[in-house]
Amino acid sequence: MQVTGSAGKLGLVLACQSAAALLLTLAGGLAGDRFPRGRILTVSLAVRMAVAAVLAATLITGTASFGLLLAMAAVYGCADGFFGPASSALLPDVVRCEQLARANAVVGGSTSSARIAAPAVAGLIVAAFGPGSAFAFQTAVLAIAVGCLAAARLSPGSAARSGQAGPLRQLQAGWAEFAPLRWLWLLTGEWTVFSLVILAPVAVLGPEIALRHLGGPAAWGLITSCLSAGAVGGQVIGGRIRTPARPALVIACLVPVMTAEALALGLGASLLIVALVTAFSGLAAGVQAVLFPTAMQTAIPREVLARVTSIDLLASEAGQPIGYALAGSVGTAFGACTVLAAGALGMLIASSAFPLLRPLRTEIRRPSSVTDVHDSNR
Repeated sequence: MQVTGSAGKLGLVLACQSAAALLLTLAGGLAGDRFPRGRILTVSLAVRMAVAAVLAATLITGTASFGLLLAMAAVYGCADGFFGPASSALLPDVVRCEQLARANAVVGGSTSSARIAAPAVAGLIVAAFGPGSAFAFQTAVLAIAVGCLAAARLSPGSAARSGQAGPLRQLQAGWAEFAPLRWLWLLTGEWTVFSLVILAPVAVLGPEIALRHLGGPAAWGLITSCLSAGAVGGQVIGGRIRTPARPALVIACLVPVMTAEALALGLGASLLIVALVTAFSGLAAGVQAVLFPTAMQTAIPREVLARVTSIDLLASEAGQPIGYALAGSVGTAFGACTVLAAGALGMLIASSAFPLLRPLRTEIRRPSSVTDVHDSNR
């Protein structure tokens, strides 16, 4: 908000970043199954570090423009488009199948733990020194991450066995694995709507509500930290419990809980209530963040996992750019609180019916391995 000057412009910046990521997601999936995944992650983080450094320098010197913000958002999104598929597909290359849930919990918990302190610290930095200093802090954090990942010795895994088939045939191989999984279709569709009516509006309108009614940037930093803290708890739980045979059903039951943050913000609850409810939403999101990738890593052969992940990401996050672009203007027309409350209530009612659908009760089994060479001969 302080950088763009309005919720509408913030929405356009976020929409630009999200759209760029989606446009390159399929390319990221192809790259993740063809090249060493650890190298892809390192380059992606390095690009994001460079973007943060440019934003820090221009904001501190007062030379940043709205056009620059859009350009940097697009570059950041491009890096994200390659990061998501590669990061999801990397884990089965380095851990055994029976350890996937715990490994996902460790990775997700570590990420969320870093996010607990960072938003609160960033909020305080923005309040005290301005947004440029916050981006400088982000640059330093990303530099450490790039150094650690570059120093790690990661096996090339399935990526080294990518076949000689062309990109289109490789995408067809990924689609052939994705299409028969009806439980994955339903969860992907549910998340598409969730991204449109919950995730994007909260990201755009949440800071505005915090600025006007809850105490400013520090309050939003606290709320975001509570979300991350809840996610850590959920990921710990997800890693310790026995992986359910029907994880899609459990995931579908968690989504209604994840609307609680938007509902509390929309109903004008106090900062304490919003923080507590957000932590509860984060708890559900944390469990989901362990179960969903574990289910995909179990059901889908490693050789095509990055491509299937990219298809899922492209579809499930398709609503975010639209939500980002519209949230600011719709919030201005009807009120930020009204938009969040209406979206949360609608999503709560719709998602509560999902556990009744039969495909979500499917038992997920580990398939036999496939190769691109075999796919190219179909």
